[in-house]
Amino acid sequence: MPRIITKREYRKRRIRYQVAAGLFDFVMTIVSFFVIVLCVYLITSLYSWVKADVPVTFGIFFDIIKKALTMH
Repeated sequence: MPRIITKREYRKRRIRYQVAAGLFDFVMTIVSFFVIVLCVYLITSLYSWVKADVPVTFGIFFDIIKKALTMH
């Protein structure tokens, strides 16, 4: 036969679940903040890498365009 839960036990159990849910929400908010900071860092790092790499990668094309546009 199942055990009957009193109102007091029900309230205690409900409060425990609410506290656990609130703590989980807080922890997930902190983790999300750090993930966002990491993503911003990676995007800025990628931008600086691309900015530094463009002259090296397309240097030959820039030289060809310069030679084509200059008149001797």
